Amino acid sequence: MKFARATLACLSAALVPLAMAGPPLIGNCPVLPPDHLFNTPIDNLPVHPQSAAFLQTISSTPRRLHLDLGQTEDMRSPEYWGIPYNVVQGRGFTWPSVHFDGDGAPDESDCARSDGSLARPCTGLREPARLPIPLQPLVEGGISGNKAVYNDHHILAVDTDTCMLWESYLSYTRPDGGWDIYSSAAFDLRSNALRPAGWTSADAAGFPMLPLLLKADEASAGDIRHALRFTIQSHKIRTSYAWPARHLTRNGDASATKPPMGQLFRLRADYPVPETYTVQARAILRALKTYGMYIADGGSDMYITGDPSHQWSDATISQVQTVPHTAFEAVDLSPIMERPGFDADSARVPYTAATPAFSASVSGPSQQLNLWAAIQVAASDAGRPGALYVAALVPGAGLFALSPGGWVPFITGTLPATGTATLGSHMVPILMAADVSGLRGTQVFAGYGASSSEMLERGTFAQIYTVP
Repeated sequence: MKFARATLACLSAALVPLAMAGPPLIGNCPVLPPDHLFNTPIDNLPVHPQSAAFLQTISSTPRRLHLDLGQTEDMRSPEYWGIPYNVVQGRGFTWPSVHFDGDGAPDESDCARSDGSLARPCTGLREPARLPIPLQPLVEGGISGNKAVYNDHHILAVDTDTCMLWESYLSYTRPDGGWDIYSSAAFDLRSNALRPAGWTSADAAGFPMLPLLLKADEASAGDIRHALRFTIQSHKIRTSYAWPARHLTRNGDASATKPPMGQLFRLRADYPVPETYTVQARAILRALKTYGMYIADGGSDMYITGDPSHQWSDATISQVQTVPHTAFEAVDLSPIMERPGFDADSARVPYTAATPAFSASVSGPSQQLNLWAAIQVAASDAGRPGALYVAALVPGAGLFALSPGGWVPFITGTLPATGTATLGSHMVPILMAADVSGLRGTQVFAGYGASSSEMLERGTFAQIYTVP
């Protein structure tokens, strides 16, 4: 079989419409898989039967959205609002010790041992627990050792060496250089696994916070490809939780008119988004229609959490904050939960489409490009053995294939696979901090099949990226 350049170009032209934007990246790490519920459009799901009651519980009169974020990045400022996050290389520094307060939750927490291995739960250790907190971390509310000054003091850290997300709650400095915390949680950003049932995280719902955070860089690019998190007052939340949440609070009651912890809401499709709004505001409102927002914790009503950034504009804040809570509706996730292959301990959305989907996740400049392929196989292919393929057509140099040993030139024969797998949803790393500035016009393709011949014959591949 000849994998000819002309054949590839011809087939790719027909398949390009299947390519979509993949899940977001932070550094070289995907922020959860493409089939994670938080990264899945929910705009076609039905309205929850209790939607009207839930909205009435939140407020009997229109309650407008509030962006819980600030425009200063100075942690010493009294206007330092929002939740920042840290990006670290965990192998490059010694992780400080953490100590759980007397009323904390080490029995529902994750931490690391001195060798970096995961401890779950964080109890009974023979050595101090550790977290990848850098020397001068970004902390919600600023760095403080004074517990009398209350603030949630979340610390979020993405370790790009392992693609693990670590989050802690009520984090205060200690004189010995360590930290006092209430709870902590670790999430593999390449996994759909949920917390153990009943466990908290740094968030009351047991969610990871970072994947649901409203980020200024994404909004400024006009491209938010995930759900958001918001709060309502704790006494308005039912004393139960709904998938994919894992934890509840007990300030409310069992009334069915109150939304459970983790309930999903979306902006109604008929709510107008003016073209005169800022790029940021339009991106936020589109995301609220497409991916929605989850009740993640108790707090002020209709507060959407974002990161503190000088990129936020006054116009964005004022425009988004005109939207009333009555423009939203609760979403019924039961159709997803009824699909074959659903697992209540996973945030994976079982795929039912007859056609495959291919996309690229990209971060960084062309001198340090991170590129992943997101492959979602057709439902009829899920579960069977197969291989994943990545190829690049470089102008003036020809076709190259990504093999387990790296990129290799390809002329004729059988296209090398980048790996074998039980077919399903896959994130395939392609380039990590690579300089592609001299490869302008290079086309990158991704696909799958029992063999490269089958992939070509069935058309289960697509062009996912072109180097600008």
